[in-house]
Amino acid sequence: MIKTIKRAFVLGMTSLILFTGLPATAVHAADSAPVHTVATVSGKESDPVVTYEVKLDKTRVTDGRLAVTYDPAVLTLVKAKGNVNFEEKDFNKDYKEGERAGASYAFVHDMGKYVKGDLITITFKVNVGVEKQETALRAEIFQLSDGEKDVVSDLFLEDVVEVGRPELKAPQNVTLSQSVLGVEIEWDEDPAADGYTVYRSASKDGEYGVVGSTKGNSYTNVWVNKNRTYYYKVVAYQQYEKNEKVYSEASEPVSIKVQSLLAAVIGN
Repeated sequence: MIKTIKRAFVLGMTSLILFTGLPATAVHAADSAPVHTVATVSGKESDPVVTYEVKLDKTRVTDGRLAVTYDPAVLTLVKAKGNVNFEEKDFNKDYKEGERAGASYAFVHDMGKYVKGDLITITFKVNVGVEKQETALRAEIFQLSDGEKDVVSDLFLEDVVEVGRPELKAPQNVTLSQSVLGVEIEWDEDPAADGYTVYRSASKDGEYGVVGSTKGNSYTNVWVNKNRTYYYKVVAYQQYEKNEKVYSEASEPVSIKVQSLLAAVIGN
């Protein structure tokens, strides 16, 4: 009967701590044995994966409760799992702590048992369009117990990782020239950009339509008519997985009056 009551209490904590928020003491990772955290960023720059692990040294435990929180404006939780085999365990992936989101985890053994490994592993994706910044991942161990004995209580650990991509800026120094092929558009290359889209209009404040895209810092607009004036803008973009793009502001419009192709060749 006592075991049943304790089991219900521990597993019920994943919903209870959603509202209460227990006090914790910040501790350096080196001083936190038998609990440790590891944060890593891997994968493509356009689709990085952040992995956060809360690890346990070989320790005798009967039950425990913990939560991991993150900034939902920067990261989205993809998966959370516990890798140590407990007789019962319960996740709450809707845990909240102020403006931070998170996942809480409770687990129980009927009898004390030595366990070792990842208490919880959480993977995140970085939200599309997040600019380069540091973001904190926080693990709060409310309690690890061996029967009536506290192994760890009110332990708070924080890891900071750098995610996101450099801010995109409007392309600079856009210049136009005419060649035998058409209008040549060039601009300064931005290391933060994956590519550029070129827009054209018949007037400075008119409607601009797409004439083409390129991964380089120049583009040739072939389909032009002589004695016509064209206005051009260039927009940089970053390419993400699933064909998602984030765009910069447009460059200032620049114009050119197209001469005849022969005049372009002989320079008159």
